[in-house]
Amino acid sequence: MKNRPLLSLFIISQLVTLSSPALSSDYTTLNMDGVYLKYALLAPNNTQGHDVNIFEVYLPRMPERPRSLILGRLNGTEPDELVSLVVRGDVFLTFRILSIQNETALVNTTLELTNVWIYNRYYLRRIVLSTILTLDLKRMQYIDDNGSLLGRPTFLVSPVDLPPKNSLLVNMSGVKKLGAITRDILVGNVSYSPLEDAKLHTYYRTFEPPYIYISSSQVPFYWKLSDGYYSTTIWNYYVYDFDTGVLITGLFDVTPELLALGVINGDSYDYLAAKKMDELQKKGIRHELWNPGFNLYDTNIKFPETSSTATPSTGMRYFFTVSLVVLLLTAISPWRWRRG
Repeated sequence: MKNRPLLSLFIISQLVTLSSPALSSDYTTLNMDGVYLKYALLAPNNTQGHDVNIFEVYLPRMPERPRSLILGRLNGTEPDELVSLVVRGDVFLTFRILSIQNETALVNTTLELTNVWIYNRYYLRRIVLSTILTLDLKRMQYIDDNGSLLGRPTFLVSPVDLPPKNSLLVNMSGVKKLGAITRDILVGNVSYSPLEDAKLHTYYRTFEPPYIYISSSQVPFYWKLSDGYYSTTIWNYYVYDFDTGVLITGLFDVTPELLALGVINGDSYDYLAAKKMDELQKKGIRHELWNPGFNLYDTNIKFPETSSTATPSTGMRYFFTVSLVVLLLTAISPWRWRRG
C-alpha cells in the first residue's frame, strides 16, 4: 500500500505523544545516533577569481586545531584579531544528532572550507571547524552550560509550533561582549507564501510547495579593527520542508552554530546554484528554482512521499514529535533518496 509507511509514522508519533506530554525520556529508548543533514555552497569548475565566500573568524572562539593552523601561517598576528578567510572552493555545513537524553540533544556542527586564502594572501587547501552544542528540545533553543539561550537551530523547526515574530533567532550578547556593536537577531517573518508555485531544486532532491519560510530582522554589525573597522548588515532567511520541518535551503550570515565555531560573520552564496538558476531562466522555465544559498546536499533522512507537496500529511502537520521520529526512522530505513 503506497501510504502505509506514512501511516506507520503517524501511528508511532501518536504513541510517542500519548506516552509523553512533552519531549521527554521516551526518546532515550530510540537510537538516533548518526542522523545528519549536510548542506553545500558549490563553486563551478570555471569559477572566476572574484567568486568568493568570506568568513570572518575570531580566533579565541575557534576550535583549537583550526586556530593553530591559521596562526601557523600568520606571523605577528595578535591572537584576538578578526581574521578573514576568503574561500574560493566548496563549503560544506553538516549537522549531526549525536544523542538525545530527556529533553535535550547533543548536536555536532561541522564547517568545512576548501581552497582557502587567509586575508586573501596565505593559502590553505582545507580547513575544518567542528563543535558540539546542547539543544533544548522543549524550547527548540540551544543552551550553554548555564542554561542561557544561544538561539534557534538552523536545520530544523517545529511545523506546528513555528517561532513567533520578534522571538530570539540568534543571541548576539557574546559578540557584543567582545566589542562588536550589534543586537540580537530576531524572527522577522514566518509564512507559507513565498515560492508557493515553484519546485525547489537542491543537490539532494527536488522539493515541491508549500514551504515554511522564515526570515530574520535586519541587524547592523560594526567591529573596530586595529587597522580600521568591519561593518555590515546581517539578514538571514530559511526555507523548510512543510511536513518534517527540515531545512531545505537558506542564506544566512550568522547562526548560533557558526558563532560557536568562532565564525562572527560569513557569506552563504552558492555560485553553482546561481548558475543553474540562470540556465533555467534562459530556457524560460518559470516554476523551477535554485536558491543561491546553502542547499541540502546529503542526508540519511528519507522524506515522506507527501513531503513539501500540495497535500501534506495531516500527521506531520499536527505533531512536532514526528519531526524527530521521522529523523530516527528514516536514518535506519533500508532505502533513501539519492543525488543524481
